[in-house]
Amino acid sequence: MSVRLADLLADDGLSLVVRAGSRADLQREVRWCAVTELDDPRHWLQGGELVLTTGLRQRTAAAQRQFVRRVAERAVAAIGFGTGLTHRVVPAATIAAAEIAGLPILEVPYETPFIAVDRLVADRVFAAHYGRQRALLRMHDELTRALLSGGGLAGMVDALRRMVGAPIGVVDAYGHVFASAPPGLPWPSGAARQDLVEVGGTVEAALCTGPVAGGQDDILPYAASLVGLELARRQAVLAGRRELIGHLVEDIVRTTIAPAEAERRLLAFGVDVSHPYTVVLATSPDVAGLRALPGSVYPLAETGVEPVATAHLDDHLVVLVGRSPSAADVAAKTLAYVAQLGDGARVGVGGAYSGVHGLRWSFYEAREALSRGPGVNGREPLSLPGLLLASDDLPLADLGREVLAPLLDFDTASGAALVETLRVYLEEDGSVAKVAARLYVHRNTVRYRLEQIERLTGRRLTSTADRVQLWLALHAVSL
Repeated sequence: MSVRLADLLADDGLSLVVRAGSRADLQREVRWCAVTELDDPRHWLQGGELVLTTGLRQRTAAAQRQFVRRVAERAVAAIGFGTGLTHRVVPAATIAAAEIAGLPILEVPYETPFIAVDRLVADRVFAAHYGRQRALLRMHDELTRALLSGGGLAGMVDALRRMVGAPIGVVDAYGHVFASAPPGLPWPSGAARQDLVEVGGTVEAALCTGPVAGGQDDILPYAASLVGLELARRQAVLAGRRELIGHLVEDIVRTTIAPAEAERRLLAFGVDVSHPYTVVLATSPDVAGLRALPGSVYPLAETGVEPVATAHLDDHLVVLVGRSPSAADVAAKTLAYVAQLGDGARVGVGGAYSGVHGLRWSFYEAREALSRGPGVNGREPLSLPGLLLASDDLPLADLGREVLAPLLDFDTASGAALVETLRVYLEEDGSVAKVAARLYVHRNTVRYRLEQIERLTGRRLTSTADRVQLWLALHAVSL
């Protein structure tokens, strides 16, 4: 409990007497005692103190009035004027100045040492602090039990609302409301206060609070830390789930698992491939950052699970999309999620097919779409090169790099553009004029580069068989 001026006056052992101040003034809370005989003690006052003085240096009326004005500037609780030493009674100038400043004056008689007043205030302040700490510990325990006993964030938020007597909400970085008490309030716009919640050094959410009665908001930082622990738990669940789904998708893509077993294991993650599913693939130049990317594509549900199944496979984030939400919406949100790592984020969208084989086919379509550059790329019917490259049993990627190695090495060493020239030449059906126009170079430059390509690779660009090999090699390297 706190100590008020009225409490000091009510203590018979102190024998204090009011010399200035209204009844309302005597309800002021005393935060501490400050004993001083300085002319100007303002530097050592913070507000709320009972300033105890004998007026040793206040010999004139002017000095007395100035002392009162100075301490009143610091919003102290009152002046306790000790009589019987320097002054027989409280000076009239001190009382008059205090009444003008609205500052209570308590006379401390000679028989009452300042240490007695100081000790009473200290005992009351420490008792109040200790009582509040005990109450906070009880609230800490109650909030922790509400969170861990199965109530989750909703249970904790409801308990917190009862404690502080104000609406409470938890809002994630997407603006999605995880929990609200009472439900349906417009967070965060209705918040009088927001405590940010960090997970791994990144702000993931905010604890939003309506207007709270005085002295009840010191529980909020602890509540925000509990929200952070819960979100960290959800992130750990999500990371583990992604790894497990990633291993399963890898087995499906590489056909190292029987379809029936794959269907059974997919069901454990809420993926029922008896209905059509679409594979959305995403990647970023920051491959390491992709796996460590905090948050989720969609706001996590109360169980810590996304409404879509996500996984990590090699350098890709894999999203398995059922009937809802739509593949287009998922692709847009996935791009925004991966784009947190910087420019160059790419998303490829496959077709919607049912069955384990359909999931594998959608994966191949999404992977080919992914190769078409930054942004969201939709599926196109797989070409013959795409069909060949879809088989992991064929080492086409390694063979492609072997075929193009002389050109890649030459480009790296000289800064030439032989690989790009070859790609454009094949896309333009061998038209030197069109290649020159697309690359903004002279036709003779194109012809010279084509001669270098034939010399370095040992293949003739007029040969259909050699063209097919070079075309497949380009596709393999790009994928």
